[in-house]
Amino acid sequence: MKPYRVLFIKPPDSDVNVLALDVPLGILYLSACLKKDLGQKVAVDFIDLRLEKTAPQPLTAKIKSFSPDLIGISLLAFNRLFIKRYISLIKELEPSAAIVIGGPGATYGYDEFLQQHPEIDAAVLWEGEASFPRLVKAFMSGGDIKTVSGIACREGDRVVLTEKADYIQNLDSLPFPDYDLIPFERYWGEEPQPQMNGVLADKKYTHIISSRGCPFNCIYCHKIFGQKLRSRSPENFVNEIRWLNQAYGVREFHIVDDNFNFDRERMHIILNMIIDNQLDIKMAFPNGLRADMLEPEDLDLLKKAGAYMVTFAVETASPRLQKIIRKNLNIDKVTENINYAASIGLIVKSFFMLGFPGETPEEIHQTINYAVKSKLDLAHFFTVTPFPGTALRQLAEETYPDWQDQALYHYWPDEPFYQQATGYNLNRMQKKAYLRFYGSPRMFKTFYKSPLKLKRLKKWALFAAQILWKKN
Repeated sequence: MKPYRVLFIKPPDSDVNVLALDVPLGILYLSACLKKDLGQKVAVDFIDLRLEKTAPQPLTAKIKSFSPDLIGISLLAFNRLFIKRYISLIKELEPSAAIVIGGPGATYGYDEFLQQHPEIDAAVLWEGEASFPRLVKAFMSGGDIKTVSGIACREGDRVVLTEKADYIQNLDSLPFPDYDLIPFERYWGEEPQPQMNGVLADKKYTHIISSRGCPFNCIYCHKIFGQKLRSRSPENFVNEIRWLNQAYGVREFHIVDDNFNFDRERMHIILNMIIDNQLDIKMAFPNGLRADMLEPEDLDLLKKAGAYMVTFAVETASPRLQKIIRKNLNIDKVTENINYAASIGLIVKSFFMLGFPGETPEEIHQTINYAVKSKLDLAHFFTVTPFPGTALRQLAEETYPDWQDQALYHYWPDEPFYQQATGYNLNRMQKKAYLRFYGSPRMFKTFYKSPLKLKRLKKWALFAAQILWKKN
């Protein structure tokens, strides 16, 4: 009996201005769980359309050659355009295949996708490592998929939700991601591909995650992994690092937890295990280090264990807005840690968000001034996007009841939400923020900071050009 064939698709994100080509960690976890549960009963393949220059031809060739029984599409919020353009083609190429969507875009947009695109059979919501294999089994057996928890599907003309699946409590029970599914070399390339961290000390890198969930309540977050922190054991996490280093030659690890340092004792155990095992690796934190929960000794230990870059998501320098967005950062403590991290040679990056509902122009200037005067090496200034399904979206609609949603589903819209709602030229202010920050004379010192150096200047110049050519 031939195996049941499952094809994963990672859509291109060429419909947004800034691309990231990181290893698709979520899909690799799903593949590993499928193979663990179903063994030889399933065959898995994958196409990452971000690696292709055009979507239709490689996608068509892959579907024709693999002849999948089920197609799983991983969606972010801005992948709506891909579904609109290609879902009919996918169904036409393999009419008998079930089509399932997953990821954050599916979790918060399932009703829209299932109502507007009859080609889609189901959406996997929230965490998929347990629900997706059960759904595949249901399709294999011809059973009723509505018995599978954690999905959305149709019942006649209605979209229905099944019972919500529990979050996976024992993360050590999950297999390591199925890295055999991808050609690492295509992600690394001769020249480093654009990726979330923005900087590489070694091009042989991957994302890795040690915990899920975040106990904080920031209003812009989708909370896909919930608010209860669930952690892998330090032994399990460090064993994966060692395995990736030895089996695949990975030398740089980007830790993408929502909040890696929330459990300070656990963080110290992990870092000391890396040091004690003499793992010669580099680490960066493009996502989750809570900046006001760090002490100088934490930063010293991070550097000793191989960290060369930390990211502190400040978002806003306004204490008033910190309360409104429920992040409640202690800005003075953040400043202390930026200064200390810079003093010990770490590259320090921050994210800022401009144009929160109710934000004043003075508060926008306050945030930009904070960034410019800081000792940050790198900064990103995003315009606020009130994604559906977030408390931020609700606040935006309450603050500006006459605002008409213009389908803002990514961080680089031609006209930001705040600009639509207030008429204030936020695009111009965003450009000024980048010009002031990266036009500072001290930035020349930043670009000599290892591993940035001037060889990275071309990349950052191209990024700046994208911002400066953006519409007013």
